[in-house]
Amino acid sequence: MKLIIEFDVKEDKLLDYNYNYFISSAIYSLLAEQNQEFASQLHNRGHQIGNKNFKLFVFSKFMPARFETNKNGILVKKGRAKLFVNSPLKEFIYYLGSALMEKGYMRIGNDNYDIANVHYEVVANRQFEYESTFITSSPIVTTTSTMIDGKIKNETVHITEPKYVENIKNNLLKKYFLIHGGLPDDMNIEIEFDQDYIKKNPKGKLITIKGITVKGYIAPFKMRASDDVKNVAIDCGLGEKNSVGMGYVVLR
Repeated sequence: MKLIIEFDVKEDKLLDYNYNYFISSAIYSLLAEQNQEFASQLHNRGHQIGNKNFKLFVFSKFMPARFETNKNGILVKKGRAKLFVNSPLKEFIYYLGSALMEKGYMRIGNDNYDIANVHYEVVANRQFEYESTFITSSPIVTTTSTMIDGKIKNETVHITEPKYVENIKNNLLKKYFLIHGGLPDDMNIEIEFDQDYIKKNPKGKLITIKGITVKGYIAPFKMRASDDVKNVAIDCGLGEKNSVGMGYVVLR
């Protein structure tokens, strides 16, 4: 399911480049206004499998119709802006949409963004071509645990490493299991990133979340998998840190 949020920006506002945490925080606050227990459980525990915690939601980049950039951030110009929030959890989408309509604004950082419209997009049993092309709207992050000086540390996996795709597929199957209560009948998942695009853009994107810098990668990719697996990718995002807006993908 997708929640399409349209904002009415009544005056120019300066938005920090690292706004992801602000939006994530706003989402939890809005959920709490509708159901405190649901919001707390999602924030503190989420949906667990093994030692992994999944929130099962993702949001797009903030999309103002008009903006400028400078050294201080993104100058969001007066006009309209959009934000997409996806989740397979109906209650999540319902609570968030209801809170936005009742409150009339979303607080992002130090500013309130007035709500113009909230739309629910429900597409049951989306159907795809077996080989589908996707665009990454926000960086896909995946990490691996490494022992350094006797301590376990998480290191970012580069998009050119085989483990990058391997981690994405394993992560996607765990999300599928949490949603459907089992693994897909067709376990075959192939993900092929656009190598020409990667050669031109090899460095990735850095985003700071609560003082911690996270690196992810943006590149078009082809996915060969069953429709229900692709639905999970769209509804939950790919890779890690989806609840702070990483790994939002769109069908081309």
